[in-house]
Amino acid sequence: MSGRTTKQIIDQYRAFMNYRYHAYLTELKQLFLQLKNFGLLFLMVLGSATLGMILLLFLGLGKIIDSSDAPQYGAQMAWLYLVLQSVMLSAMKPAIKNSQQRLFQRTIVGSWWLNVMDIKLLLLSNGWLIVSAVIAFDLTFTQWLKAPHFILFMILQFSLGVLCLYKPKALLYGFVLTAALVLIPINIKPLAYHGSFAFLFLLGVLIPAFNMAKRLSVNSLMGFWLAFLINHSWVLVWRVSLLLCVFMASATLLSERTDLASIFTILALSFIVLVTSSLQFDCGNIFTHYRLFFNTCDQQRIFYISQFVPSIVLFIITMIFYMLIVGQMSFLLLLATVIGCVLQLFFAQKNQRIMRWFG
Repeated sequence: MSGRTTKQIIDQYRAFMNYRYHAYLTELKQLFLQLKNFGLLFLMVLGSATLGMILLLFLGLGKIIDSSDAPQYGAQMAWLYLVLQSVMLSAMKPAIKNSQQRLFQRTIVGSWWLNVMDIKLLLLSNGWLIVSAVIAFDLTFTQWLKAPHFILFMILQFSLGVLCLYKPKALLYGFVLTAALVLIPINIKPLAYHGSFAFLFLLGVLIPAFNMAKRLSVNSLMGFWLAFLINHSWVLVWRVSLLLCVFMASATLLSERTDLASIFTILALSFIVLVTSSLQFDCGNIFTHYRLFFNTCDQQRIFYISQFVPSIVLFIITMIFYMLIVGQMSFLLLLATVIGCVLQLFFAQKNQRIMRWFG
């Protein structure tokens, strides 16, 4: 009797696993369809640099492993990788957890089964951790002795993936705390940096969640757009993460190949224009949704103009930080970048349907 019961449990687990796997694939197909238009736009603007960006990711992992000579720089690269991983997993989170059918699943299986399947799909989805594992298996014993912090880095990759699924606020707090750590000019070993990462993310779990949106009063257009960005922080988080990647890549390439500085700068500026101006797709959708309301308030013209402000502000802030990194920039290149941003905003305004998924 117990053997038959055990077999029934195994069969039920397999059936549930197949259901979750097929639901996962279905969600991913829908996500890729939503990403298709942005991918085409990205390839048109930066298609020739795609392979170089992939190679840069592997170069960055090498800097994390071999960071004994420059531990702070290695810690900054590790922080950036963890941010980019969290952004990717946040986009895939509905597929991993099958969020749309979550309540239904609770009626047929226990929470333990749900968590087990979440973790299995998380491991399948975490390409950053998979790449790290491939590189880790290729390291020799001598290299492992020189880079024990890489084991802790991989543990952080897995742990932060779990936090992304169940404690996203704690993940955000942890990134704020660790960002302060990697910016402080201190001289500690790579293992101490990664150990501090683990401690600060654990501290982020203990910090009570704070909802700023409830304390924000919307009594002006500025307050309206601020409330939108706070309640839909994802539209800024993934863009800022990609821009940080551009900053780090630019700083690395410009320090190692100064003879190709003009090419790297043009590619970086193209990426900045693409990412910052794409915010207009989200703002344009909000404008379409609330246009009639502001028409009744006799504010249609100022509301139309205000939809471009978030993209322009993000562009200006990004350019200021980028110019602080690269130093001097020719006036013609800066002018071409501004014109490119304006054209991209115009394109986004006329083609809002292309990137409807960003909202």
